[in-house]
Amino acid sequence: MKKFAGLDVQEIVQTYSDTLIRIAVQQTKSMSEAEDIVQEVYMTLMRQKKVFDNEAYLKAWLIKVTFNKCKDYFKSSRVKKTIPITEEMTFIAKEEQEVLAEIFELNENERVIVYLHYYEGYTTAEIANLLGINANTVGSKLRRARMKLKVILDEGGKV
Repeated sequence: MKKFAGLDVQEIVQTYSDTLIRIAVQQTKSMSEAEDIVQEVYMTLMRQKKVFDNEAYLKAWLIKVTFNKCKDYFKSSRVKKTIPITEEMTFIAKEEQEVLAEIFELNENERVIVYLHYYEGYTTAEIANLLGINANTVGSKLRRARMKLKVILDEGGKV
């Protein structure tokens, strides 16, 4: 069986599926599409000839590929104009669902950065590297997103 960063595919799926599904749901707002995207990520991994030096690099690669697959999804004809956020998200804790609903009100670029920073624990420099943008841009977008979320959470208003 193929190994990546010392892990076999089954260990990788068990370790990273929740993270990748959360990213894909956060992007697509659809559990079924998120599951399809994550499956495509793992298929891409299986075709990968690259040797990953460590688990951190593997995780970063998986996250980057997930974001790219989400971008491809929005370019494809599978996309519906409106995608409801429903009970499909029952795998997420109730408190987290409430905050996620507010995060969905942010634009896509802000959502990505907030998710990577607060849910995955990446620094602004690491996020910049993952997304291929300037670290200062990440910091600015993160600050703006925090201000918007504060308004949404404090006042219950729309941004």
